[in-house]
Amino acid sequence: MIKKLIVPLKYIWNHPVTKTNRIFGMFRFFKWQIKASLIAKEQHVNWIENLQLNVTKSMHGATGCIYVGLPEFNDMCFLLHYLDTKSTFIDIGANVGVYTLLAGGIKKCNTISIEPIPQTFNYLEKNIALNKLGKIVTSYNIGLSDKEGELYFTKSKDTINHVTNKDEGDAIKVKVDTLDNLLQNHTINKTLIKLDVEGFEYHVLKGAHNTLSNQNLKALIVELNDCSSKFGLTDEMVDQLLVDYKFGKFDYNPLTRKLTKIDKFHREENTLYIRLSELNTIEQELMNASPITIYGKKI
Repeated sequence: MIKKLIVPLKYIWNHPVTKTNRIFGMFRFFKWQIKASLIAKEQHVNWIENLQLNVTKSMHGATGCIYVGLPEFNDMCFLLHYLDTKSTFIDIGANVGVYTLLAGGIKKCNTISIEPIPQTFNYLEKNIALNKLGKIVTSYNIGLSDKEGELYFTKSKDTINHVTNKDEGDAIKVKVDTLDNLLQNHTINKTLIKLDVEGFEYHVLKGAHNTLSNQNLKALIVELNDCSSKFGLTDEMVDQLLVDYKFGKFDYNPLTRKLTKIDKFHREENTLYIRLSELNTIEQELMNASPITIYGKKI
């Protein structure tokens, strides 16, 4: 039991939001653990900037938001500093909608949210409705690939559901299409994409030639954690594809608002890709963005 507590408590202790108020972070952690053990059903939890989350104790990704506000700190802060009301945010692999709520709920920008797993999509829809974002968020219960058709997905692995084969125990069949097809009826303005599809990123991007070529697509947040290997692919293939479209890899420091070019993508976290021709403009926009208050801390 103690070992299970050490990892999240160490995470809270060192997180940029809570390390200056560790008691607050610990309090939120233990409060949630007690509530979750007593109440099995889903609960509405106050998050940040008047947002609410519909959460159950099995949602290990979303519960990080309860403890530290922004669990993927650098990437979520980039979203909050970069997007504005005239932007478009595309959330591919939205899960229960944490990134979707940040974009639509706080930045009030046009948001397109894509989640293939029906049960997870149901939670996504509940979070959109809970925060009254139905007019600003368009959600699709569909998977993405390099061609239209059907694929099997796991359904009971929370944030790591992924494309699989029909013989896996919890596999379900899901309709898939290309991102280019899905976006045909959408106006794409200054756009940020978040792509988290557990190793299937290469196929999704191969079905997005028009999207990647569109100069209004300014940046992508992409998860590259070696999951590509289970599909006979490599993260290097994803990286090279984006480099071919003239995107570069960067780290973002939310506390200084600085972008730093990097040579290698991150294996254990997301990698931020910026369209190189837009770098100077994006740097200026980040510096001029209004601060966001996260659990009493302005960032």
